[in-house]
Amino acid sequence: MIPFPPRVLPKQLCNIERLVDALTMRNLDGVVVSSPYNTYYLSGFKGVAHKSDEPRPYAVVLSRHQPDHPILVVADYYVGSLISQPTWIEDIRAFRAVMLPLDLPAQDGDLERFLPRGIDELPWAGNLRAHYANNIAQSCSEAMADLGLSSGRVAFDDLRFGHQLGMESIEVVDGYDPMMYARCVKTDAEIELLKRATTVNEQAIRRSIKTWGPGMMWQEFNHEYHKAVVEMGGFVRDPGAMVWGHPCGGDPAVTLHSRLDDFVMEPGMNILFDCHGTLDLYCWDGGKTWVVDGDATGDAKQYANATADAATAVMEAMRPGVTISDLQRVGRAVYRTNGVAGADDVLIFFHGLGLSHMELEQFSADGVPNHDWQLEANMVVPLHILYPGDEHHRIWIEEVVRVTPDGGEPFFGWGLDPIITV
Repeated sequence: MIPFPPRVLPKQLCNIERLVDALTMRNLDGVVVSSPYNTYYLSGFKGVAHKSDEPRPYAVVLSRHQPDHPILVVADYYVGSLISQPTWIEDIRAFRAVMLPLDLPAQDGDLERFLPRGIDELPWAGNLRAHYANNIAQSCSEAMADLGLSSGRVAFDDLRFGHQLGMESIEVVDGYDPMMYARCVKTDAEIELLKRATTVNEQAIRRSIKTWGPGMMWQEFNHEYHKAVVEMGGFVRDPGAMVWGHPCGGDPAVTLHSRLDDFVMEPGMNILFDCHGTLDLYCWDGGKTWVVDGDATGDAKQYANATADAATAVMEAMRPGVTISDLQRVGRAVYRTNGVAGADDVLIFFHGLGLSHMELEQFSADGVPNHDWQLEANMVVPLHILYPGDEHHRIWIEEVVRVTPDGGEPFFGWGLDPIITV
């Protein structure tokens, strides 16, 4: 039995009120999204066959002036997917796509071959047939006209697609930041999906640790983690889930895993789990330190204790209105108070988490770079703390944290101390 099998998701994941605020602040009349994640965010639709750099076979059109009437546009062959995973969007339109023949004339009933039995029971079926377009550009242009977006300022998360529509009466604007403004604060449904994804990661890490034995190679261990994830129902992306590199031979450099790195995982070596993957397209992240076949001792134990104390203090401070630099000062002060050398060398950093590992505006509505960003309630923000050192002294914690008025709520259930093999 798969511990985390596919399941029907809530009809609506998105924070429409916040998206409308983002459009209003930027004087935008609407937004057209066609990237896979933004389409999924606004509609709940996810296409099984599409790859990220292929022409878009779907889009969502939303007007700031009619936010309760978005329009979902999909390739005809994707219509059936909307039967098993409902969407809150009630205006769904299809267009002719790659599966239909070019060597035969188009037929009025071409759409019917893609419509499963029972579709007529759905409220949007009649409208679907009435708006069967020749291509996605025609479908989106008609949808925009129906929503009053044939003129004005319209944001596109793919500027190339916006310009390809050739609508000279609109001003095409970059839609990245308005979408990220909406996505950075999570709905209750998103928070539950992120907690579920974090649980997959935690359990996969524990499973992979149990496979270790003397002489095991790092590449073998990575494969065991990947197998554990898939067996539980999650996914990892090529080239792999593990992020941190592990320089050996006393090298204290901070590196990322190249996917070609390999070494024997000797007892006493500190392994830093920073694992990426997805469940229901929502990301997991993080982990902490595992001392292979042992526990932190000596100086490493002192560093581990100080890192756990720093993480505790930072999570306590993760409240709305606090900036990233504020949090870094809080964490670094703990190392100094604990008398640990090298406080200035500790890396303490943050990002958003959701459908991606950023989910933050790059520029605010007034054009200011959003480097030292402020926390808001219901952001989900991974806290990263790395005390650098060689393979026996480097210590790492990455906790996934929900921001609340009472401080950060951790998603992992295993605490902040290094993992002990049991």
